[in-house]
Amino acid sequence: MRTRFFIAAFAALLCAGAWLAVPTAAKSARPEEAVAPAELVSAQRGTLPIILSAPHGGSVRVEGSKDRKEGVTVKDLRTAEIAWLTSQRLAEKLDGKVYVVIAQFSRKDADANRDSDEAYENKSAAAQYDAYHRALREYVDEVRKAHGGGLLVDIHGQARHPDKIMRGTRDGQSVKHLLGEFGREAVTGEDSLFGQMAKQGYGVLPALDGDDLKEDMFNGGYITGHYGSQNKDGVDAIQLEIGSDYRGEEAMHKTAEDLGDAIAAFAKKYLLKK
Repeated sequence: MRTRFFIAAFAALLCAGAWLAVPTAAKSARPEEAVAPAELVSAQRGTLPIILSAPHGGSVRVEGSKDRKEGVTVKDLRTAEIAWLTSQRLAEKLDGKVYVVIAQFSRKDADANRDSDEAYENKSAAAQYDAYHRALREYVDEVRKAHGGGLLVDIHGQARHPDKIMRGTRDGQSVKHLLGEFGREAVTGEDSLFGQMAKQGYGVLPALDGDDLKEDMFNGGYITGHYGSQNKDGVDAIQLEIGSDYRGEEAMHKTAEDLGDAIAAFAKKYLLKK
């Protein structure tokens, strides 16, 4: 009940346009955050080598902006809430904080999972886009410096396959380091992130066959391309496209809990130094 109250309050903040200030007890020793209160981005600095990103879950309109004329403008329903709930579950499972970056601004104004050339159409929206990527860049750099590498989970929603969670790694490119260190099993095997979700009863695509890295439908966007480990300054990055069946008002709580458990199990096997 307490968790549901918290996420309801979080959703209200998103709708109202309030910046999500990290609770005092959760703040790091650093006094500054990656975003300013006036920016429509929620950010939490972490202690673990895990970053959660949710670029399409916001609904707050940017003052002085207009609807984008090109590209998809539909909100990925409840992905912001799932990202935040997942971060809370991971704090319980791993005894530490993950980094979190969540867009409050509407996708009608800016799309944080696109290159800047096609992400926005005015300066007001550009400022919010820049704030999102400033936070992501800072957190990726911090994770690399503190841990030598890490995992970025980019959370999205899709309705084409409502009972599936779909993987996007640019056909393996954005997890180049993971593949080099542990092989394909770490991406497509039963102990991979998607393997952990499958163990909990979730349908996943592509199927876990141990070999094929090809992703036919949602194979990763700008975030996995820009921050993935195919880049010298990147970390392993995986895009999750969560089916609509798993993002319902009631279902999202279980989805977030299970996703947190899956990321924690994956991290203990492949990510956290023993």
